[in-house]
Amino acid sequence: MDKILKLRVKEIMTLKGISREELANKVGVSMTTISNISTETNLPTIDLLLQIAEALDVDIREMFVPTKGSLVVQSQVDEAKELIEKGLKILEGKK
Repeated sequence: MDKILKLRVKEIMTLKGISREELANKVGVSMTTISNISTETNLPTIDLLLQIAEALDVDIREMFVPTKGSLVVQSQVDEAKELIEKGLKILEGKK
């Protein structure tokens, strides 16, 4: 059964290089809570979702997987550019 609401918490954590433990500490919840949210076992309250978005430094709208069409969010493009630039610097021997 497909869920109507899908979150990108795990994906954003990976992109930002933030662990479950680090996010849990920033938000003030257990690692189990973050794990359950990131694996979509539990959906967070809107208040907790706002705290997570703030801790991850993203707009709350970016926390959701679009349900209609394929929407490319500018922040996703910006994040991809940033990751590519970091990768190129590493390949060039610069950190």
